[in-house]
Amino acid sequence: MYQAIILGSLLFITLYILKRKREPELTMPPLVSYKFPIIGHTFDFFLNPEKFLKQCREEYGDIFCLYIWGQVRVFVGKEHFGEVYSRDDVFDVLKAFNKRFPIDVLCPDLLKVLPVAPKTLKDTIFSKLKLYSDRMQKRVYLSTQKHFGDCDESKIFYNLFEIVTKIISDPIANIIIGEEESQHEEVLNSFANFIIDSMIFLTIPPFLDIIYPGLQEYVNRIQIRLGLYNPADKHRKPLLKHIEKQVRKRLQEKEKYGDSWKRPDDHLQDLMEEHDPNNISCPYLLDRIYLIIFASIHTTAIAITNVILSLASRPEYMQELYEEQLKVHKETNVNGIIPFEALSDMKKLDSFIRETLRLSVNVAGIDHLVKKDYTFSNGLQIPKNCITSIYIDDVYRDEPKSFEPFRHLDINVASKVTKNFLTFGNGKHTCPGRQLAVNNIKFFMHNVILKYNFRTFYAPENFCKAQIIA
Repeated sequence: MYQAIILGSLLFITLYILKRKREPELTMPPLVSYKFPIIGHTFDFFLNPEKFLKQCREEYGDIFCLYIWGQVRVFVGKEHFGEVYSRDDVFDVLKAFNKRFPIDVLCPDLLKVLPVAPKTLKDTIFSKLKLYSDRMQKRVYLSTQKHFGDCDESKIFYNLFEIVTKIISDPIANIIIGEEESQHEEVLNSFANFIIDSMIFLTIPPFLDIIYPGLQEYVNRIQIRLGLYNPADKHRKPLLKHIEKQVRKRLQEKEKYGDSWKRPDDHLQDLMEEHDPNNISCPYLLDRIYLIIFASIHTTAIAITNVILSLASRPEYMQELYEEQLKVHKETNVNGIIPFEALSDMKKLDSFIRETLRLSVNVAGIDHLVKKDYTFSNGLQIPKNCITSIYIDDVYRDEPKSFEPFRHLDINVASKVTKNFLTFGNGKHTCPGRQLAVNNIKFFMHNVILKYNFRTFYAPENFCKAQIIA
């Protein structure tokens, strides 16, 4: 028994050494020194990443390596981050994301459509934002009223993100699956709770990778495959039922009424028309819809939560924003609806949103998986399969850290991408849904600024609470 273990260990070590000898020597970026084996820089990075990364940048330069959660990770600063975004043949953001969030086992069919997803979304949703404007406003207003209420007496929300996720799921469901099916509570629950339940994969640090690199990803995938935990499964059945019902109904009505049939304006109908009417796979449509659910609801809910907290913690700007929104409302409102064009008149709100997004991003992030060995323009090299992270704080270094809500008035487009604003990505892979997200944020904030007051306070039990008052 012991002999077999010893022989096996020797064989493993021999194979490892031979493999290392075959690997070409690379001029790697400098590895920041650390005191503790196995742990490496993990504690320093997570306890105070802003201070720690600034020290690393000053001492080791624009590109350096840290040993975090059992793996060496490359950090790229402002001088070379453009190479990461421009070389999509080398740096893959989706594969890096998939290592943390196993979307390929949660929704396998998504991998088939991801290459064409940006163009499809642009043609079927983002080009129709004006068409969807009235419906989105109505649903945002009704959903906000449902979850916030009149607030005749002040209310305290302990998990604002969860509430906002449920609110924003309503207008998104309306333009994705249609007005009829989005009226059902179980549909809205599926849209919202899939995101809430899935957050565990993104919020729990990869502790198991300290034992062996990649172990956390393996455990995540195993529990999904074995059915121990799959946030998609429990929401899949009710949502699939409504999709099947709507597909069947639309095909029957189109056949019955012919040219006089009134075509529904929603993403589901756009997806149906990509296929032969006799060969429509509802599970496939569902996976396509899941892509929109995660890409739109998750990011928009986080952004709205941050904007609310920014305003609640800075009440001195409430009056100025209120006056702007009241002016827009009085000049353009018709039966509770403001025209799509009125969004461009919300200049101060737009700037406030952009400033919030600028300062609410992580110090470092937007991970990319390296698909092949790569040499940066400064001669430093990184190997295949390593993870690169953008040192976002370094990209923003020329911008002051202070919150100045109206610094972006000359831009007047919160979704605009610039070289030092990476909230929506950069280059050819800039988020295609950024305008949808910002429009949703504006519609939401327009309503709540006119109706509510916000403030935050720190409770004795160390929970940050948001208090909303009508």
